[in-house]
Amino acid sequence: MNKRLLASVGSGKLFARSLAKSLFFLCLGGVLVSNAAAAPARVDDVRGTVEKRLVGGLNWEKVTPGEKVEEGATLRTGANSQADILTEQGHHFHINSETTITFTTLQADETKTRLESGRVLSQVKKLKSNQSFGIQTPTAVCAVRGTEFETTAGEKGTFVAVYRGIVGVSAIGTGNELGIRAGQMTAVHNGMVEPPRRIPHDHHVAVESALARTARHEVGLDMTRNQVIASAAMERRLSDYQEGKSLIDASGQRVRLQEYIVRPQPNQFKFVVLDERGQSQLDYFYYLGTFNQNLPADLSVALKQLSGTLGTTAPTYYLTAYEMAQSNTQDSVHDTSTGGHLVKITQDGLGNYILTDPTDPTNVRTVPAAQLQPDGTYKVYNPLADSFSVVSAAQLASSTQFGVYIPENSTFKDLAPSDTLWETRFNTYEHDLDNVPKITYTKSSGISNILNSTLDANYTYAGGFVIPVVQADPNNVDATVTNYYGDGTFESYRTVLINDQGNVAPLSAFSGISSGAAYKDELLQWNYEQQVSASEFQGRKIDLVVEPKIFIESGLIQ
Repeated sequence: MNKRLLASVGSGKLFARSLAKSLFFLCLGGVLVSNAAAAPARVDDVRGTVEKRLVGGLNWEKVTPGEKVEEGATLRTGANSQADILTEQGHHFHINSETTITFTTLQADETKTRLESGRVLSQVKKLKSNQSFGIQTPTAVCAVRGTEFETTAGEKGTFVAVYRGIVGVSAIGTGNELGIRAGQMTAVHNGMVEPPRRIPHDHHVAVESALARTARHEVGLDMTRNQVIASAAMERRLSDYQEGKSLIDASGQRVRLQEYIVRPQPNQFKFVVLDERGQSQLDYFYYLGTFNQNLPADLSVALKQLSGTLGTTAPTYYLTAYEMAQSNTQDSVHDTSTGGHLVKITQDGLGNYILTDPTDPTNVRTVPAAQLQPDGTYKVYNPLADSFSVVSAAQLASSTQFGVYIPENSTFKDLAPSDTLWETRFNTYEHDLDNVPKITYTKSSGISNILNSTLDANYTYAGGFVIPVVQADPNNVDATVTNYYGDGTFESYRTVLINDQGNVAPLSAFSGISSGAAYKDELLQWNYEQQVSASEFQGRKIDLVVEPKIFIESGLIQ
């Protein structure tokens, strides 16, 4: 199969490799954080004056984006200032101006904060049965189970407004908890929790942050068909790019396709796909990427750096976290990664790749490009995909050539010893099916960042192991990857390239293509379709069709 086509469909050259692997072939990775070690949070964004004081410390120091927030640290914001904090579990705190908050507990199974004064919006990832999340103020305790809510603490008491989910609110020292549901608000003062009342529209507009406004209307998991369609309609009004059309899928069904890209936050982009097949079936997909800094007006400037960048200078933009989800409104595939960072990759004169953490020069790993195995085969390392494969001696020469795309002149260049390549790695990953973890990983103890996920991460698989099996059509762009897990379950991903009439693309359509421009011109004639089935789905499928045109317009494909 054409190398560039295989990369787009299978291993992740489509845009950010994490997105391509999630959408088209399963990305082997995950999140498993040890209960014994504290998982710090990170400053995701800062506006104005924001300071931090370590536990037991006396001095306040100014914080910057990317900086760690250690367990026990206190943050305070000045007038007209804000901060966004992201924990390794994916919880998001939007801290408003003139607010003081302490992150008292940052563990894998427990997140606790104390809001001394001010206002904070909390977006809590769905919690597992052994996990908890809570905010305490001088007058109240708020306990949640995966939700979005706003807490305000002041001299007159505590105010809580819930935008999604349920929050258990109790007055300090009473233990009498009152459940506040989405769309409700309450106040805690004089040792009592007021009965919940609906959030007035005018009040909500006045106090709601930009983050809250976006989150209330965004496409997410666990939504009904009507909720997805309504939320997508609101997001599309703010989108930077939109595409849509009707076509026939590989099974002969007519599909109405809608795609758009929005910016939920200044440092984020979100790609959403909706596929409607009549009134009976809705399949949807979203990918939310969070960057190390605010994105430029021209989104393609940042997105073109995601698939690996050549040069001695590190790329300006890179992902620090992402979330991917596919659903048919009953079943779901959900991937999350945090701790994104750059890795500098060079080659020495012995045919080894040198992986270096630019934030910690002592964190270096040497990975042989190819290792001879006892049976005469070779174990080959792919620095672009951060993966290993086993090939025969006859395949070795072609298997160790990795083409890096140069967007400035629309060409590919094979990685050479004189090159410096910058790639993004993630310290945590979790892959769930219907909220059941299947593959997870977290970085090994004693290292600052993962350089190679196979060697530097602790993996956990459902049943203890996974066996991937690949079946590919020898004549057409049609391949299926099935993962068989040790617990007897499976998940299967059939990826096929089709035109608008549902005809499958022959491999010959991409043969002889040598430039990026020619590749994009051919790709515009086709659509991606992926059919996902799994033991957990009980015979149902998620069936997604995606048009590449929006990728090219936005810069996701260069």
